[in-house]
Amino acid sequence: MIWLSSFPRSGNTYLRNILFEVYGLNSSTFHREASYPLDRDFREFPFVKTHELPSTLEEFDSDIPVVYLLRDGRDSVCSLAHHRTDLVAPGSDFYQNLKEAIVADKGSFFGGWSRNVEEWLDRADLIIRYEDLIKDPVASVERIRAFYPLPEPKIEKLPTFEQLKFGMPKYGSGAGRAISDREKLEHSNKFFRKGKPGGWADDMPDELHDLYWSYHGDTMGKVGYSRSGEIFEPDPELDTAIAAKLGKIPVYRDYKKYKILIEGDKLLSSDNDGVKRYQVELLKSIFPITGNPHSSWQIDVYLDGKTVPLIDCKDILSKNFRTEKSLVENVSSNAFLRMERALVALVPRRFVNFLQDHNIFWFHYIYEKIRKLVLEFSALLSPSHGSESDEKPLNNGGITPNIGDKYDLIHIPLKQHCSPFRGTTCKTLVTVHDLTHLHLPEFHTVLNRANADQGMQFVVENAADLIAISQSTKNDILSKTAIPEHRVHLVYEAADRKKFNFKINKDDCRNVREKYGIDLYAPYIICLSTIEPRKNLKNTIRAYSLLIEENPNIPLILVIAGKKGWSANHIYSEAKGQRERIHFTGFVDDDDLAFLYSDAIAMSYLSFYEGFGLPPLEAMCCGTPVIFGNNSSLIEVVGTGGLAADSYDIEDIKVQYKKIFYDTELRAEKSRAALRQSLRFSWRQVAIETLALYKKIIDGHR
Repeated sequence: MIWLSSFPRSGNTYLRNILFEVYGLNSSTFHREASYPLDRDFREFPFVKTHELPSTLEEFDSDIPVVYLLRDGRDSVCSLAHHRTDLVAPGSDFYQNLKEAIVADKGSFFGGWSRNVEEWLDRADLIIRYEDLIKDPVASVERIRAFYPLPEPKIEKLPTFEQLKFGMPKYGSGAGRAISDREKLEHSNKFFRKGKPGGWADDMPDELHDLYWSYHGDTMGKVGYSRSGEIFEPDPELDTAIAAKLGKIPVYRDYKKYKILIEGDKLLSSDNDGVKRYQVELLKSIFPITGNPHSSWQIDVYLDGKTVPLIDCKDILSKNFRTEKSLVENVSSNAFLRMERALVALVPRRFVNFLQDHNIFWFHYIYEKIRKLVLEFSALLSPSHGSESDEKPLNNGGITPNIGDKYDLIHIPLKQHCSPFRGTTCKTLVTVHDLTHLHLPEFHTVLNRANADQGMQFVVENAADLIAISQSTKNDILSKTAIPEHRVHLVYEAADRKKFNFKINKDDCRNVREKYGIDLYAPYIICLSTIEPRKNLKNTIRAYSLLIEENPNIPLILVIAGKKGWSANHIYSEAKGQRERIHFTGFVDDDDLAFLYSDAIAMSYLSFYEGFGLPPLEAMCCGTPVIFGNNSSLIEVVGTGGLAADSYDIEDIKVQYKKIFYDTELRAEKSRAALRQSLRFSWRQVAIETLALYKKIIDGHR
């Protein structure tokens, strides 16, 4: 028995008819629909068609071979919508059917196109692309011969798609049902629709195409489907396994092995800020190279004083921004570091907040000095001290790691984390997220400014290359520093579109509202940021309060989500006059954010300065327009997906709030524009561009 698996409407029935007509092979089906009978002996057939997810087939042996039929998901969901309108629920609305098939809420439609594809990609032994099947049916089916003894084909019996559509084929005509021949012909005519690739372009409205791409664009790119409709070859580094299963194995010649060390201590923090998201998503995006035996990359991660192969970071990258204790302990074998964390955990949070609010940093300076001495002493006592073992710790606290020329490049994703690599002879690449400590020093603590300055000093001393995460940040680097332009490279950030997408289920949105104590029915504007001065929450609150004063009957509320940062008490005080209308949620779990974004009428993000602006992009991925500060990177990231306001002008901010609430047509227009704009940013593209940049720097081709 071999599984013939696919997402529905991907051409599986066409494949079954080819196997029957050309090779004389019958096939059966497996499904869980009570209204449609199964063959009693379906396990005895050589091929069994299924749309079920592999994770739901636990009653079957896991070593059953799998042929997966892959089709452009846009064609599949359009065909599904027509199938429902024509056969399953005659007369039902095509547009609504298509939208539901795209979203696949709560795992309906066999998990949705992306999930179905992703699960079966791992499980499949062979992948047949539908577009190849249509172009050359016999050649595509012959690939199955690699693990099943197909009979010799009778090519003269190959059915055309038209013969299936206007005839009564073995599969797809309802042949096993007690209906007349005329009804079977009608059924075939509706069951086999167009057959040609690219039919989605005639059926899918632009706004649903944007919605589709926001849900499934990442997987589409992985398997070679482009937004324009062209099909391209899988990436030779990131998609080697997929290429092999498609029968498109790249030719490997002699290649250079590039050895990269990526600093990753942020992975072990409890934060879920933009920098941690950058590190997590970058490593997740390049992780597939670990399964490529021919990869030209050796990538290690620097964690808590040790180098760890990227493949060993799989657990921490899958923990959804929650630090896993067992992994931290596994990485942190240094007793001094474990003791340090335990002591820091005993310091009362109120005491820390008091020090931050009053800019008192003497304790922190003393702590850093002691920490450095302890780590130096720890390094001397390390059993691997003086050896070249891979277990040798790369110590923190400003101690130069003993890596010699072991790596071709060290990538430091946060300039404040440069200190462990002082004195290294390796080429270095530093990601600069912003230069806000130079633009707006008054919004930073003394310690933050000192750490950022030290990071930039490292860049200069080591002649490091830089990644700027926006054009605005690149411009700042070139205008504020003497770093030459050829060493500053633009690679945009992105948002996780699998997590941040429009949530159609309003019951789920209400459940999340209830979890955070938000009024279940009132429309709201959401802010998401650490509660600190730079995010301009004071003017946000003042503008909202002015709107309420001038429009006392407006039902709009303001939701401010995010953890407490430095000097936060002044911001809380600002909101006291509107306690019934301004709601602080505190920290929001990552899994809940998309529901809060989707249910909001808009996001307010009036920061005085941003290096990129990840929360606005996340909101836009959910189709939520953004009222944004008309400055820095926010202009290029938000684009037409919102309304710009002067961050310093309370009246201007108030006007934009009023517009987005009262002008529903404008809001709908900006919502569509926000979703479309969000599609410009992709973590897959970040990975491809970052790997290309590594090669460029190492090979000296800047």
